[in-house]
Amino acid sequence: MVAEDSGAYRLTLQLDQAATITVGRLGSFAFKAGQYAYIGSAKRALSKRVARHQRLAAKKSGKLHWHIDYLMSHPDCHMIKQELFEAGKECEISAAMARRRGVTIPVEGFGATDCRAGCKTHLYKLPERKMATE
Repeated sequence: MVAEDSGAYRLTLQLDQAATITVGRLGSFAFKAGQYAYIGSAKRALSKRVARHQRLAAKKSGKLHWHIDYLMSHPDCHMIKQELFEAGKECEISAAMARRRGVTIPVEGFGATDCRAGCKTHLYKLPERKMATE
């Protein structure tokens, strides 16, 4: 049985400046400035989970529970986009992100410590976009 308000989500984040961030028990890591994509899921209350991420990103305060919370609570990190997907797609979306050209893995295991599909991470550093010259 699948809960009505369940599914996967992808958050696009902007880290304005490079930062060293401690991610719970995972450890401290150097994050480069730029855009990141995080893929997560919720078996129930998907809308509440995403709203919680939005509040944490905006207010920079709240209980830090998941790996993504540590990044989102950093003062230079901002959520710039969210996308929702049907349940059971988290690892499929993560695998597709890993195959994209120029995408890198900033921290192995980030958001994927309970992943049964073998994902190395659920957080990806997106490639820098080149500005079009006029």
